Amino acid sequence: MNILLVDDDAGSLLGMKFAIEMMGYNCDDYLSPLEAIENYLPEHHDVAVIDYQMPGLNGFEVLEKMRVKNPDLTAIIISGCIDIKAETKGQPYIFLKKPLGDDFFRVLKEIAISHAATNS
Repeated sequence: MNILLVDDDAGSLLGMKFAIEMMGYNCDDYLSPLEAIENYLPEHHDVAVIDYQMPGLNGFEVLEKMRVKNPDLTAIIISGCIDIKAETKGQPYIFLKKPLGDDFFRVLKEIAISHAATNS
C-alpha cells in the first residue's frame, strides 16, 4: 500500500513515516500541503494521511484538492488540537486524534485489507 503523508511538523512527519514504513507500507511524505497536492498521484497513492491544522491550507482543503484528481481517495485526517468531526463538509474521511497510537495502525491495516480485496 502506498501512502501520501502530509504534516507541517517535521518531528511528527518523521515519526509517522517511520511507523508506516515499519508496517511494510510505502510512504511519500511532505511538510508542505501545496507540495503534497502537486505530488499526489491517484494511480500511485492508495491513502492520504493529512494533518488538519497547517499553514496555508487546512486538511479539508488539501483533501478537497486531491479529490479533484480522485473523488474516491481514502483519507485519514489527523489533529492534535481540536475535534473536527463536526466539520465534515460532506467529505467522507477517517478522523484520528494525535498523538496517534494503536488506532492508527489498526485503521491502516483495515484499509490495506480493503484495498487488497478490491484490487484482487
